[in-house]
Amino acid sequence: MRPVPRPTSRTLGFLALGVAIGVLAWGTGQDDLVWVAVFLVAMPVAALAAALLVRPGFHAAREVQPEVSPAGEPARVVLTLSATRPGFGSDVLARDDPGPALGVPHAFRLDAGRRGARTSVAYPIRPRRRGRYTLDGLVVRSVDALGFWTFGRHAGAPTPLVVTPRVHALPPAAVRAIGEVGETPLPRTSLVGPDDATVRDYRAGDDVRRIHWRSTARTGEIMVRREESAWDPTAWVLLDSRAGVHPLEEGLRPTFEWLVTAAASIGERLLTDDYALGLVDAAGLTHEAAGEPAVAAARWLDPLVDVDVVPADDLHEAIGALGRQPSDHILIALLGRLDAATADLLSGLNGARYVRLALVVAPADDRRAEFEQARALLVRHGWDVRPTVLSSDLAATWLGSAAPATTDARTASGMGAP
Repeated sequence: MRPVPRPTSRTLGFLALGVAIGVLAWGTGQDDLVWVAVFLVAMPVAALAAALLVRPGFHAAREVQPEVSPAGEPARVVLTLSATRPGFGSDVLARDDPGPALGVPHAFRLDAGRRGARTSVAYPIRPRRRGRYTLDGLVVRSVDALGFWTFGRHAGAPTPLVVTPRVHALPPAAVRAIGEVGETPLPRTSLVGPDDATVRDYRAGDDVRRIHWRSTARTGEIMVRREESAWDPTAWVLLDSRAGVHPLEEGLRPTFEWLVTAAASIGERLLTDDYALGLVDAAGLTHEAAGEPAVAAARWLDPLVDVDVVPADDLHEAIGALGRQPSDHILIALLGRLDAATADLLSGLNGARYVRLALVVAPADDRRAEFEQARALLVRHGWDVRPTVLSSDLAATWLGSAAPATTDARTASGMGAP
């Protein structure tokens, strides 16, 4: 955008005084005053012409460190401006406004005395809410040497910033996941060696050379190696994104944001524990992440940056999407509201889900009876249901909800306290 000159109060004063003296000279016949009037009017005009010829120019470059930042955590903006055209005698100021969601504007003075002069500044920002932002609020203003005109221009240098949901550090869980391949139980901890060998109980006729002594010593029973496809435990997180259960408060939905934070934190914990992870929202949209924890964590958080509420009235689509997935071992439902209809849907997911956790936003008093009835139904179907308030400690909630009753180790999996 080309800089638009704006007159200062000095310019307006000179012009007004020049016109007034000119009128006075014309009315009184004082010819000498005409030259004074002409001088007063000509000064701002000459200053404008000179400023247009020598106004400074700058090239701007901005960097945000880090480019991906959790909500509520500080980040650093580094801004560098290089003079491409010097402005002799000009007073040049810059103001970079990251936007109200990121921080307060930062103003500073620029060096415009010579071509190539560099000015570098750094200032902190603290993103308040997850999302994708573009920092593009840099404005450079210069004043000519005589103080008659100011030039303001948007300096460009748009810079992206991704703000992920806040991730709370959760304590590790003692994973004891068990899977079934054919008729042979496959403990997660038995995956040994690059050949993906698993172990099973010793059977008559098995070659003694295949005895897996480590597993035998640990279990007290003879275990033999068996070539089998590696089995990895999976966990699914159901995110209740129904708009109707998350009321708006000052343009935000605090309960939904809390559930998104819980999904981000629990997901990172499970990925660290070597789970393959899946996410499904109320619209039935799914996203999966697995592999090396750092890479998988980035993949897990990416859709949570943009996830939003949907106009769904129930969780039918989410339950349908979960039903189409292969058998998994952990299902964590993050619910904005638990009522009879939701409990009926979730109770039908018993098959092949060995751990079923539900973190529910605590209901208001007028919905407490409905919540307790739905909760009782889920508990009868093996769910661990925990109401929670937004101000609660997520780590404490995680520990409280991550300790379902243990069952036989060959038919169930659990997550106990670390």
